[in-house]
Amino acid sequence: MRKFLISISVFLATIVVFLVALELLVHTIPNSYSYKYNYVKKNGKRIEAIAMGHSQLYDGFKPESFKLPAFNLCNSAQSFKEDYYLLKELLPYMPNLKCVILPIGYMNVTDNSDEESFTERSTFYHEYMNVNYDNRIPVKHRLECFYPNRAFEKVTSYYLHHIDIVGCDSLGRRSTHNLKDRKFKLGHENVLNDYTSKTHDPNKMHIQVEDYLERIARFLNNENITFVLVSPPHYWSCFDNINLEQKAFLQDYISFLKSKYNIQYFNLEDDNRFEDKDYYNETHLSEIGAEKFTKILNDSISIN
Repeated sequence: MRKFLISISVFLATIVVFLVALELLVHTIPNSYSYKYNYVKKNGKRIEAIAMGHSQLYDGFKPESFKLPAFNLCNSAQSFKEDYYLLKELLPYMPNLKCVILPIGYMNVTDNSDEESFTERSTFYHEYMNVNYDNRIPVKHRLECFYPNRAFEKVTSYYLHHIDIVGCDSLGRRSTHNLKDRKFKLGHENVLNDYTSKTHDPNKMHIQVEDYLERIARFLNNENITFVLVSPPHYWSCFDNINLEQKAFLQDYISFLKSKYNIQYFNLEDDNRFEDKDYYNETHLSEIGAEKFTKILNDSISIN
């Protein structure tokens, strides 16, 4: 029995040592989250505008083409919840911030339950951007080593295959979704299918984690910072199953928001100024489209 207990103890100790070593090693790998957090802490006094939110602005907002000194603080699948906590965490480093731009569009409308949840990506915000979610983040999302397969893949990708893990340029825009990187003709991936509501009943639709969007609006209004919502363009012509009620629900919701808060909104979802070369795929802009998109915002936004 004693030998068995010793064997079990050695086995468990080995696992703990492995996980600790994996955690320490993965933390040495640069990534977009740590890069953006450290950039804002170091250069925040120069930043007067930021784009936040999910991948549509991660690809679509080009800071060097904006009229104010700007930075792209977006990441893939970044929700309004992460945007809210990042603002709370990073605003003290950006005393001259005048404008915050967030995407909201067809893909933000869902018919799924709106119960707040945490995902694997919550780990990145917690570990690399000091977001603690008011100390409500579950233990399993607090450390990278709790997802050993993903952590090990990062280590091998970076140290063995020398793959760029950061994936963004110096001002935060994603650097891997340029026109030359497009593998298929537009329409091949059917991206919009994944974001189309199965219901046509507006009473069963809602905006994902919309409570946090209202928190952002209140927070920025109180700080007298210009708050901009924009619906980025989609390549609709390759998509036959558009849910018109979903599009109408979005516009009704934005009208409701504007009635409560000081928000500038620009709807570019159907903007015919964007053509094939402006897109990386059906829902994300190429570097050419990003330049056009950012210049349109330049001409449209009024700064407080």
